[in-house]
Amino acid sequence: MNNASRLLELQREVEREFARRELEARRDPEGWSPALLLFHVTQWRERMVNGLTDLKAGRASTPPQVNIDELYDVELPQGARRSLQEMAQLANDLMGRLIELSEAVGDQPFTWSITKTAGEAIIRNSYLHPRVHLAAYHRENGEQTLAWKLTEDTVSDLRANSGPPVVLGAALYNLAGVRAAQQRQDEAIELLKSGLEMRPDLKAAAEQDPDLAPLKGDSRFEALTSG
Repeated sequence: MNNASRLLELQREVEREFARRELEARRDPEGWSPALLLFHVTQWRERMVNGLTDLKAGRASTPPQVNIDELYDVELPQGARRSLQEMAQLANDLMGRLIELSEAVGDQPFTWSITKTAGEAIIRNSYLHPRVHLAAYHRENGEQTLAWKLTEDTVSDLRANSGPPVVLGAALYNLAGVRAAQQRQDEAIELLKSGLEMRPDLKAAAEQDPDLAPLKGDSRFEALTSG
């Protein structure tokens, strides 16, 4: 099993546990419902499965060129009508297909958004992307500890499985926000520095990111985000 597949297996367990907890809780959450969150994840996961299926077959594959706001206007109302049980099963099934495709195509060249290999694309699409949404869900619903743990585990998983810089950089950036909220300023600065070295494109967002607001006024933060 390759690194991407191992990370997907870890994420599949996270999603299964999320669905189990939310089915038991039966709450009226803030923001997206659990079903809508998983619906959104499955939409992007299905696009990735289709792209990799083309790659495996030797066909040209072009990532979807979409206006995100317009896409959400069309897709999210569809997701609002789906049940959590249905979406959890679909997310699990698509993950299984994606793991099979990951093993079949390996880490060959594959341009998909900002990623350049199949491994990078798979990990960003179906490991990091859903974790960002799950962490946001926990924060919105008063589960700060769960959100922080998920963000910390993400960095640990990626480091343990040779996560590509394009993904690890974003995960380090997100963990910097957690450390800033925990008032661990020195750690936050070091994480942000490492993250921006891997993902300099995130520099533009850092200065206005509310999660990094506690770092404002620190000369090291200003140096990292200026220019």
